[in-house]
Amino acid sequence: MNPDLLLGLLAGALAAALVAYIAVRALLRARAGIVRDAADRPFLNQLLACFAGMVERRRGRDAALDARLSELETLVRQAGGAFLGGATAAEVFVARWVFPVLSTLVLLIVLPLLRVHPGLITLAVALFAVMLWKWPESALRDLAAKRARAFVRQLPGALDVMRLISQSGGDLFSGIVAVTQVTEPGPVREELVLLRNEVAFGTSLPAALNHVAERVGTPEATAVFTTLAQSIEMGTSVSDNLRSASELIRRQARSRAQERAQKAVVNMSFPLLLLILPGVFIVLLAPLVIQFLASR
Repeated sequence: MNPDLLLGLLAGALAAALVAYIAVRALLRARAGIVRDAADRPFLNQLLACFAGMVERRRGRDAALDARLSELETLVRQAGGAFLGGATAAEVFVARWVFPVLSTLVLLIVLPLLRVHPGLITLAVALFAVMLWKWPESALRDLAAKRARAFVRQLPGALDVMRLISQSGGDLFSGIVAVTQVTEPGPVREELVLLRNEVAFGTSLPAALNHVAERVGTPEATAVFTTLAQSIEMGTSVSDNLRSASELIRRQARSRAQERAQKAVVNMSFPLLLLILPGVFIVLLAPLVIQFLASR
């Protein structure tokens, strides 16, 4: 390809990207319902926000869409709002369509310039489109599950701190504040900081505890924080509930570890039979085979 033509195409693509970026920024600043600070987000998030606004305007008129967005909102909360730079449920929803389109445009511009065979271009476009269509929701689910596992793993230590504060004469909220100050950064600290802020703004402690259970969504978190909320409302011993909850979570963790250890033996049998044992037999039997062939 002519170098001047290649340079012109690249310059045109960069100019088009710059114009699109400026247009999106101007659209975001002009749209009602999107704060001015949203224009300072990365370009990709701004692009998703433009299409997400169209989806938000359809809320309440499409039952299937409302159910889908509610499911994504739950996943976004469980992921701690950290997916795609703080993307909302509507932005995750439109990402399933925006990402394949963007990848198709990029591949159709770049691959012909690299003189890739048209058949390979078609295959690459289809492959990337399918992968990026499935990736946003799959990655969000994985992030939510990973954060939930980290929350359950850190929770017993936090409960022990709360129990020590409770046994020393403090109340449950004092223990929660202590946990936010002494524990390492992680999902437990993040959720308890949100709980502390909710109580500071007037939410009752039982309601805030139930909100934590809803945001995390794991059976362990639901059982622990719902029980603590009921203990406060009924006036039962918080310290005893904290101890029993901590011991229960640790027992369940040990049971899961033992189950994974038992499954590991079965999982190791496949590579052992197909990869390791053949090599061992070759090393042991090869000298005998060579000696037998040489003696003939």
